[in-house]
Amino acid sequence: MQNLRLGLTFICISSLLGLCGCFSIYDKNSASNYGSRTGNAPQDTTRAYQTEQQNSIVSHRHSTLQFNQALGEKVAAMNGVNSCIVMMADKTAYVAILIDNTASGTKSGPLETNNAGTVRGLYNPSTPFNDYMDPNLLTNGSNNYETVQYHDQITHLFKQKIAEKIRSLQPNVSDVYISANRDYVNELNRLAQEAWSGHDLTPYLPEFDAISERIFGTLPTIPTQSEQ
Repeated sequence: MQNLRLGLTFICISSLLGLCGCFSIYDKNSASNYGSRTGNAPQDTTRAYQTEQQNSIVSHRHSTLQFNQALGEKVAAMNGVNSCIVMMADKTAYVAILIDNTASGTKSGPLETNNAGTVRGLYNPSTPFNDYMDPNLLTNGSNNYETVQYHDQITHLFKQKIAEKIRSLQPNVSDVYISANRDYVNELNRLAQEAWSGHDLTPYLPEFDAISERIFGTLPTIPTQSEQ
């Protein structure tokens, strides 16, 4: 009987510890571990990315499209970000990133990038005598920095820090969308190349809006994107 009581006591204590863990929050001061948590009391911190989409249907239809290199360079300098491209569609910032290992806790889900290349087949491990990589692509999934298929597999704090950086530099931004999807990174890289060549991006708006809608959707993200 005494052993049974001790066992029940242990289970109760373990359950309480587990419940306490559920109420832990992200360490807002962390700059190199975006998955770190702290046991401090939660703070009221307004989510800085996909704000409108938290509770309502959104639209990704815009009238203007511009490449913002300055914002991209500032985000690329953050821990965990290797490359960043920022497009401003009206007053909404669309951010495509490649993730590196200068920070932890940046993403969840399985690894997408195959970094097992050898001298031959550097960009094509499955075809060892083919070293070709399309120069128009920023990433092709082999021997490169990390991509993440779904935007909600990027951790909340990582996206929060990126969005806060953008909003601090450009306060008139109405919303921020962040993705590390390979197709999205390559598409925004293609548009950046057009901008570098001095081309107006307005003709590309329909396809930009279409891929943004596919990547981010239009339905509310809560509760699929958790902040806790």
